[in-house]
Amino acid sequence: MATSFKNKKMSDAQIFQIFSLAYLAIGIGILINPDFYKKLYEGFIEDATTLYLGGFAALVIGYLIVAFHNTWPKDYSVIITVIGWIALIKGVLILVQPKIMIALTKAIATKGNFLKIEAIAVIILGLAFSFLGFYPKSPI
Repeated sequence: MATSFKNKKMSDAQIFQIFSLAYLAIGIGILINPDFYKKLYEGFIEDATTLYLGGFAALVIGYLIVAFHNTWPKDYSVIITVIGWIALIKGVLILVQPKIMIALTKAIATKGNFLKIEAIAVIILGLAFSFLGFYPKSPI
């Protein structure tokens, strides 16, 4: 008998675990391979297909988070909802106004220390999400 996913729901801890793994992998990847990530940003700006697919992915992921986790509690799980809304809005903006997103990416990504600062920020977020996901019963 096949397992049904109907009425299955991910816990906040599981969502934070996914976020933590993704953020840590990306942050560490930026530190280890800055040239690759610089090319990634350049490709995002210069390649319409990449921009479109990135916008579509952001829209879908944002929508799924908002559709299944649009809650505004007064605890850390509200971060999941905020990330969902940011991704949804980002996806819509990329698909509707790609020139604005290109200009924004160019303005940010061309700064000298941008990648290093981004890597550190993403790793810090990944560690925070890891704490919230893997130690959800902690006293904070």
